[in-house]
Amino acid sequence: MAINNCERVNRALNILNQSLYPYFEQEMRQVYGDNWLTVATSCLSEDPTLQDVIGEILRDDVAALLKVIIQQWNQVFATKFGDGKNALLNELIGFRNKLVYERRLSTEDTYRSLETITQILNIIESPEVYYIEKQKQEFLQGLSPEQLEEVLNQEKNKKQLNQISQLLIFENETLLRQALTHRSYVHEHPEEGEHNERLEFLGDAVLNFLSGSYLYRLHPEKSEDELTRRRSALVDEKQLAKFAIEVGLNFKMRLGKGAIKEGGFTNKNLLSSTFEAVIGAYYLDNNSDIEAVRALVEPLFDSVPENVVESRSIVDSKNRFQEWVQRNITHTPPKYVAEKVGGSPHAPNFVARVFVDGKEYGKGRGGSKKEAEKAAAEDALRKLEK
Repeated sequence: MAINNCERVNRALNILNQSLYPYFEQEMRQVYGDNWLTVATSCLSEDPTLQDVIGEILRDDVAALLKVIIQQWNQVFATKFGDGKNALLNELIGFRNKLVYERRLSTEDTYRSLETITQILNIIESPEVYYIEKQKQEFLQGLSPEQLEEVLNQEKNKKQLNQISQLLIFENETLLRQALTHRSYVHEHPEEGEHNERLEFLGDAVLNFLSGSYLYRLHPEKSEDELTRRRSALVDEKQLAKFAIEVGLNFKMRLGKGAIKEGGFTNKNLLSSTFEAVIGAYYLDNNSDIEAVRALVEPLFDSVPENVVESRSIVDSKNRFQEWVQRNITHTPPKYVAEKVGGSPHAPNFVARVFVDGKEYGKGRGGSKKEAEKAAAEDALRKLEK
């Protein structure tokens, strides 16, 4: 009897957990001896009395097991798995969570889940990999020609992104180190010196130029307004955060303990900011050669489906408001003023106001300046529609 995507991936995850746990315990024992479970417990809970419970959870919940592996990456697992593989684990956690909370998986997600599980089982040399390979082939055989083509295109893009991550080689390792260093880490380690915000500023400018140049060549028929919207969609916070994960920057970020506890490794604002900083550092490391950076980022731009850019560009509130201002008031862009109004150091809250010729048109809140500015533009648009 045929099984659906969720059932297929759920079975594969159970097999992964059964195969991965013995390997996990063996590797942890080699580094920590009899204290291995104490260390594993500390990765999931601050209560040391939960060791017995955590041990059972690790045997039964693949997401918990993967989370501990990720947190112990540098200390225990990096040598065996190799560079960039922690991003695969994080991706797999995302698929598992979608399976649990949404109870559905797309065709592309199903294939990526099976492919990632296959890679992990190959790394730990589990014989169960042959069963997952069989499941993957059965899944592909059941697809329509259109679905198969879409899956293969997605896989081609994924392989291309893995190749891109290998291009991120720095002659000046200090530059890369700074690009990965968040201010929360410097706060706890003052000897580190400068954090990555200046490099973030530079990277933002480089990405805006390169994305504009890319779209100008790709869409000779598009107007200035349409190109502006598409550029905003191509380098917005959500998309840059995705790029950061795809090239393996997420768990290389150097964050303070507080930022880590607050989910810093999956925080879109931190991920996108780090990606911008790394691009800025890469530009400097290549003697300010814009062509070297272009060779790195344009394949990333290519990997974003056209329909994603199209849908995001349509709903970009800041550009829509700017277009209204230019049509009705002035060619001077709206001015946004954002300030921090609360939250924690690693999860701040911002309020932004948008002004045109000194007059306030809208106000909004968000977890970053960009989000607050977008909310302010949306508020201005709502008021104009009344």
